[in-house]
Amino acid sequence: MDNSDWNEHIDYLRTRTKVNVSKEQLSNALKKCVTESLPSRPFGVLLSGGVDSTLIAKICKDYHADFRCFCVGIKGSTDIEGAKIAADMLKLNLVSKEFEVEEIEDLLIKSINILPAPEIYNDNYIEYIVKVSVSAVLLAAINLGDEKVFLSGIGAEELFAGYHRHALSANKGGKWRGKEIKEIEEESWDGIKRLNDLVLNRDKMVSSSINKQIVSPYITDELIILAMSLPSIQKIDSKSNKKILREIAIEMGISPIISERKKKGAQYGSGFDKAISRLAKMNGFKLKKRYLDSLLENREK
Repeated sequence: MDNSDWNEHIDYLRTRTKVNVSKEQLSNALKKCVTESLPSRPFGVLLSGGVDSTLIAKICKDYHADFRCFCVGIKGSTDIEGAKIAADMLKLNLVSKEFEVEEIEDLLIKSINILPAPEIYNDNYIEYIVKVSVSAVLLAAINLGDEKVFLSGIGAEELFAGYHRHALSANKGGKWRGKEIKEIEEESWDGIKRLNDLVLNRDKMVSSSINKQIVSPYITDELIILAMSLPSIQKIDSKSNKKILREIAIEMGISPIISERKKKGAQYGSGFDKAISRLAKMNGFKLKKRYLDSLLENREK
């Protein structure tokens, strides 16, 4: 779906929001959206040890689905540590790998060749660095197994106010990447619109490059409508974000050790962002963007 069609569809979903959505409704819808997305053959779940992906894995396990979990990072990665804790507690089959810095450079080069060449202006270089680093994480994870379909927790951050900019919006406001933070409902709807270009199309390009598929159960019409019908206080306050999702996780039997874990973005939790900084220094660059510039110059045409 192109961006204009996606934005039009999201505007339509906004007209379908409801009142008095209950936690039970949301929990049942989440289970439905996950189970209805399951392929008929063995598949993978991208598990970072955070509440979003662990909920997906727990629902799949309760449904007796045939799947394995996958997680990647550098040595000492908080995502691998969290995924191992979740796998041990929920008795999940986890496949993980710690990547060396040199291996990550190869993944970055592959990702840069998969993604379109960027149009760099203002602060959007930050978005490109995120896009490339997360693509490298994704490519590394889905290459660990022969499975063709992988379930991802992408989208939950936007639906349940999980990002730093949502915390800024809920508290004192401010700026995010040079732009004024909006009221939290508007900030969330804007974030959902950005998902198509920044995330969904990225994941499709990366996965299809090796004949695989990423499925995102959170990004379904039903869940978008229900989640965006909730008042912001059920999602975020001064102490916690994704509040209702964490409550649902605990009610499903997921330990607070997992459900209340504060998780960073994939590029940080995996340690790949730190690896890019190391690679920049190893190659004589002070800034990550200058290092990526050098890789972009050799990008396949």
